[in-house]
Amino acid sequence: MKLKGSKLLHRDEIEGLIKTRLNKVYFTPNLESIYQPLYRDEAAKEFRFRGIIIFLLYALLCSGIYQVIPAGHDAVLWISLYIWVGIIILSAWVLSFVPRLNPYFDAYTCLGSMCAVAITFIIITMIGNYHNDALLHAAMMYAVVIIYAFVGMRFYTAVVAGWCGGLIGYIITKAFDFQIDWTFLNRTYTYSSFLGMAIAYVIDRQHRENFLQNCIIELHQNEMQKQSEQLKKMTEHDPLTGLANRRQLSEALEQQWRYALRHQQPLSIMMIDIDFFKNYNDHLGHQAGDICLTQIAEVLSQITNRSGELAARYGGEEFLLLFPMLTEAEIKPLAADLLHRIQSLELPHPASHISKFVTISIGTATIIPSESDQIQKFILAADQALYLAKGSGRNQYRLA
Repeated sequence: MKLKGSKLLHRDEIEGLIKTRLNKVYFTPNLESIYQPLYRDEAAKEFRFRGIIIFLLYALLCSGIYQVIPAGHDAVLWISLYIWVGIIILSAWVLSFVPRLNPYFDAYTCLGSMCAVAITFIIITMIGNYHNDALLHAAMMYAVVIIYAFVGMRFYTAVVAGWCGGLIGYIITKAFDFQIDWTFLNRTYTYSSFLGMAIAYVIDRQHRENFLQNCIIELHQNEMQKQSEQLKKMTEHDPLTGLANRRQLSEALEQQWRYALRHQQPLSIMMIDIDFFKNYNDHLGHQAGDICLTQIAEVLSQITNRSGELAARYGGEEFLLLFPMLTEAEIKPLAADLLHRIQSLELPHPASHISKFVTISIGTATIIPSESDQIQKFILAADQALYLAKGSGRNQYRLA
């Protein structure tokens, strides 16, 4: 039985359970509430196949018993009683195909197993003692071993089914004053019960160990995924501002360029430079400069929130924004809005020659690319427009 692991546990907790709790084949109440539904679902699915095998073994045993019981009243009585074991097997098999009944798998298999053991017990005392039929005792051993080892119940549930079934059979037998051959019955029912308990214990413990190991695998996979995501973020994002770095920008720009070329759609970019940023660092220090960069980067990320848009740190105090599907007419108000947003931050700039607050200059370029166009020339056009904006007094934008 293959059980999926749970992501709700910590590694130390799992390892501690493996070392200390499995001898009791029971987890902590919290983990048991997670484990049991998973187990019942898988046990019900497996019983869809096991039930067929159990029924075939039952049919084979019935054939052998029928051949040795003399025709007459006892044969009719045996058939009328033992046929119910087959009905129980088939009923449990049918129920296993109803997913909404999976939470009740332990209940209906335990009840069915109790009835099967009780019926087999009663048959032995009613018929077997008169014919000294070893096959009837073999049927008892079959029922007990199947219950513990093959039905799929957990250890404690199987113990309840096996021993309570025998107790019910004993009570009914005493009520009807049938004779019980304890010597023969102990060699079959009692011994096979202890054997079955040992098998059920080992199986249940193994299932729990596998479950915990799968939990560790799940945790390991999650850790690897997180590390992979962190590594990807480190390789694609600027560590200071959190914006895309040059590598991610190149990949995104290449992708959007191909799309615009194939569908003949416009593609716009903004090249941005912080005005007099060197003076800012010289007067206020590099720590203040880093804070300034991160605050401006936050504004840039806010205006590039549509699908395909990207804000990247191009180098130093320069940024590049990518806007797929935007025309030149649409990029103008966006650039003007960006100038306003940066000024609204009111970041003091004591070394600026044009404002008491931090400002930026913007160069924009828009293109519907053709086969003869090149991405680097497109970026160069935006850079030249930025140079014009800076040469014209800064704190403004220019179009390529």
